[in-house]
Amino acid sequence: MTEELISALNLYTSFFLFLIALCFASFIVILLILIRNIKNRKFLKENHAFISEIIQTQEEERRRISQELHDTISQNIKTLLLKQKELEATCKDEKICTEIEKIISLEKQNQTELRSIIQNLNLPVLKGAPFKTVINDLCEQFSSQSGISCSFFVSSDVPLEKFSTEQRHHILRIIQEALNNAKIHANCSETSVVIRKESDTICIMIFDDGQGFDVNSRKNAGGTHGEIHFGMSGMEMRSKLLGGTLNIKSDKETGTEVRVEIPG
Repeated sequence: MTEELISALNLYTSFFLFLIALCFASFIVILLILIRNIKNRKFLKENHAFISEIIQTQEEERRRISQELHDTISQNIKTLLLKQKELEATCKDEKICTEIEKIISLEKQNQTELRSIIQNLNLPVLKGAPFKTVINDLCEQFSSQSGISCSFFVSSDVPLEKFSTEQRHHILRIIQEALNNAKIHANCSETSVVIRKESDTICIMIFDDGQGFDVNSRKNAGGTHGEIHFGMSGMEMRSKLLGGTLNIKSDKETGTEVRVEIPG
C-alpha cells in the first residue's frame, strides 16, 4: 500500500513538474511573441513617421516650386505678351507681323500649360467645401486641362467627411497622380474615379481605357519609364499613410485600374 502511495505521489509530482515546465515554456514563447510584436509595431511606427516626413517634404517642395513658377516664369510670360502686343500694334511688315502673331500664340499656349502645372502642384483648398465637391472639381479640372473625359461617382454610404485634412490630401494626390499618368502615358480617351464601400473597406478606384502597361516591369523601371515608377511609389507611400493598400491592374485591352483600399 505504501509503495502504491509513493508511486502515485511520484506520478503526480512528475505531472505537476511537467505542467510547470509547460507553463514556463508557454510563458517564454508568449513573451518572445510580445517582444517581436512590440518591435514590429515600433518599426512600423518609425517607418510611418519616415514616410510621413518624406511626403511632407515633397509637399513643401511642390509649394515652393509653384510659388517660384508664379513669381518668375509666369510674370515673365505676361511681360513678354505685353511687349509682343505692343510690337504687333506698331508692326507694318506683313511677314514680321505674322511671325509676331505666331510667337504670341505660342506664349499664350505656354501660359496655359504653366497655369496647369501650377494648379497641379497646389492642392485644392479643402476648408469650407464638402470633400465630394473637391474631388469632383479635381476631375472637372483634369477634363478641362487634358481634354480627356473624367467622370466621378461616390456611393452614398461612403463617409467621405470622416477623413482628416491630411488624409484628404493623400487621397487627392493619389487621384491626381493616377489621372496624370493616364494623360501622359495611357493614350486614353476616358477616365473615371469611383469611390464605394465594400464590407469594412472604402475602395478608391481610378480607371482609364488606355493602352495599359506591364505593372511588374514598370515597378522596377528606370529611363523613359522612371517617372511612372516614381509616381507609383508616391501613391503606395500615401496609401500606407492612409492605413490602406495600393493595387494596380493593367491590360492592353481594358486599360488600367488603380485601386486603393482603406479600412472604413
